[in-house]
Amino acid sequence: MSDTAVQESRTDGLRGAQFGVRWLIVAVAYYATAHLGLLIPYVGSHVSLVWLPTGVAVAAYLRWGGAMGTAILVSAFSVNVAIGGPPWMALGIAVGNALGPWLATVLLRRWSFDPTLTRRRDLGVYLVAVMVGMVVTASNGTTWLRVAGVLPTPQWTSAWMTWWTGDTVGALLGGIPLVAMTRVSLNETFTGLPGALNSALLGIVLLCGLLGFSPWTAPPPALLFPLLSLPLFVTAVLALRAGVLAASLAVLVLSATAAWGTANGVGPFAGHDTHAGLLALWSYITAQACTSVLICGLAAELLAARRQQAALFRHANEGILLVGPDGVMGDLNPSARDMLGVAHDAAQGARLMDLPYGNGPVLARWMGGNVVLGAAPQQHYLRLSRRDGAALEVEAQVAHHHDARGQLQTQLMLRDVTERRNAEMRLAASEERLRAITDNAPALIADHDVEMRYRFANRTYKDWLGLEPGAIIGRTVSEVLGEAAFAEVKPYVEAALRGESVTYDRCTTTATGERWLHVALVPRRGTDAVVRGYYVLASDITLRRQAEQALRQSEQRLQSITDRLPMRVSYVDKDERYRFVNLAYQRAFGRPREEIYGLTVREVIGDGAYTQAAPHIRQVLSGETVGFDSEMTTREGYRCYRATYVPQFADDGKAILGFVAIIVETTAQKLEERRLTELSQVDSLTGLLNRSGFERRLQEALERGKATSGLMALLFLDVDAFKAVNDSLGHLAGDMLLRGFAGRLVRTLRASDIVARPGGDEFTIIVEGLTKDRDAQTIAENILTAMQAPFVLEARTVAITTSIGVALCRGDAAISARALTKLADDQLYLAKAQGRNRFSIG
Repeated sequence: MSDTAVQESRTDGLRGAQFGVRWLIVAVAYYATAHLGLLIPYVGSHVSLVWLPTGVAVAAYLRWGGAMGTAILVSAFSVNVAIGGPPWMALGIAVGNALGPWLATVLLRRWSFDPTLTRRRDLGVYLVAVMVGMVVTASNGTTWLRVAGVLPTPQWTSAWMTWWTGDTVGALLGGIPLVAMTRVSLNETFTGLPGALNSALLGIVLLCGLLGFSPWTAPPPALLFPLLSLPLFVTAVLALRAGVLAASLAVLVLSATAAWGTANGVGPFAGHDTHAGLLALWSYITAQACTSVLICGLAAELLAARRQQAALFRHANEGILLVGPDGVMGDLNPSARDMLGVAHDAAQGARLMDLPYGNGPVLARWMGGNVVLGAAPQQHYLRLSRRDGAALEVEAQVAHHHDARGQLQTQLMLRDVTERRNAEMRLAASEERLRAITDNAPALIADHDVEMRYRFANRTYKDWLGLEPGAIIGRTVSEVLGEAAFAEVKPYVEAALRGESVTYDRCTTTATGERWLHVALVPRRGTDAVVRGYYVLASDITLRRQAEQALRQSEQRLQSITDRLPMRVSYVDKDERYRFVNLAYQRAFGRPREEIYGLTVREVIGDGAYTQAAPHIRQVLSGETVGFDSEMTTREGYRCYRATYVPQFADDGKAILGFVAIIVETTAQKLEERRLTELSQVDSLTGLLNRSGFERRLQEALERGKATSGLMALLFLDVDAFKAVNDSLGHLAGDMLLRGFAGRLVRTLRASDIVARPGGDEFTIIVEGLTKDRDAQTIAENILTAMQAPFVLEARTVAITTSIGVALCRGDAAISARALTKLADDQLYLAKAQGRNRFSIG
């Protein structure tokens, strides 16, 4: 078993033992107090005027929960069986005795009952809850007595009332001390010198009970009344001194001795008439219990009020001074001591005039002018001094009252408002600055409430619109601007009052002429985020509107001119966004120019074209004029363009605002150039690459090999004894043989292999993508085999062979095209030297 399991097992065992001990305590306490209650039955042998077990049950449920119900049920059953009667009746009564207290505890928890009983409300809640719960016990018990025939029907009502009253009084007597009894409450009540005095008072109550109700000593008649009344006085003292625990214990002790003595036929309540004596005993005990409960409740409320008042006095942010009629300070709270620089031991008992730093005379003079008793507290701002000599602004308030001895007392409250007063001064200065700024700002500034009334307007209203700011305060927008103008701006105002920020332009006619305004409406919210109005800020944009109109006219002229040019013209700003394109540009990209405006160059021309243009864009944005060629292959075919980028400078001649792009299509010219270039690189006899084309392709192959680290081969071959064929059959036959040789080479090789005729009967082959050296040998062998078959030259057949020189090259080898060609040529001569019709690899 793990350590955790062992620990859990020990914990469970300890909890089981604790439960067993608690269960036994409840069972024994319930059984013992039940026998005490049955010593003085009032109706029959089952109904008692004081039933202490109810208090035991309520306390057990509150402390340890519903699991104590079994202990209560077993004890109640045992008690009822001991009295007499059938067991089933005892069981039925026991069930009710367990359920009634349980219902009372349920109500107590639901009503937020505090077991410490430090509030008058808790005592009232406890009383109501047990009264309700005891309805169950009384109804259940008397019903079972009637069913068993123990209780005659005529006596049922009085028996029910007696049962209910006895259970309720028992819950008060036994339950309150058990509920309130904790380790903390016992220490607070019975430790130290105050605890010793409380114990002595409790002993007086016990002594009075023993003397008044003892079967061994009969007090003189003259002492009987003092012995009965003295406990009530002592209990009241305990309630005021120590609270509910001590008072309820005193009542419980007195009640126990009175019940025990009366049951034994002694004491003032034991007489010939048993019922009268028991009723007198019940009245005495109930009076003691109710009186103590009432006093405890009042004392608890008084104590709570004093504690609250003391807490407020100690922790208040305001400084509080209590001053007597002779000017002597009764007390100062910590805030007052800190504020006035008074030491703790020098505060109480000192005179107000003696306060340091000259603050005493100031407070005394001001307080002396506010001595009207019953008048409302007077407030005033005083200027005092701090211990460091700095000024201390306080808001002073004074109130007067008579204490318990009838002496006039003064309560002086000081609130430090130094920061607030400084803030008010700063606010006033800030408002003055704001007024100066707004009055001199070249804009209309106003503040409106939710009813669209002016709360503020700056002086610009007079300068621009001829409206005096003071004359429009409190008037609505419609009253100031007129109904027609208000109808135009009303939708914007309503949007601002909904919490939206709004801007719009409007034209207004003033004494100085037409004026265009750009108006911004900003919602004004309170601290609760609710819109309380809106601010208006209107700037004059007349010149800007005129400039915009002139610019639009200029742009229209520019648009008309550029739309007729056979080239693409555009303007791009420094953020690479299009601001202008002509008709040719719009047609080239197949989208309206309105869609192009605001888009970046990358978004319009695509990532591929932008990659080519990006370096030139950076160059032109650095201030250089740039010209370059670009090409593009699309579904429609090949396109080539000549682009010129011209930077646009700001007025200072330094800052770059953007650039003008002029793009001319040069596809036709480039295609013609390419055609001429390709013709210059093709062998006219065989259609293969000539020497120039071969050298270009070989260089490209070497560069690809370096990039991929692949294996390639260069084959150099010629026709063996070609001169003899040419001399014997003529140059025409030689040309046909070369064309046939070239065609057979192309058919033997892969489509990706490059075949060239540098000149004469020499041929070269560039082979890429080889996986091993053996692949080049296989290719050479295939060529030798292919050339074994005779060539048919019109009516003749010619048998020839070829010799091949092979040079291998890996991508990671540093070799030039010329060196690789020489290596292959050397291998060719080596093959010829070895007898021809063979190949050599190097």
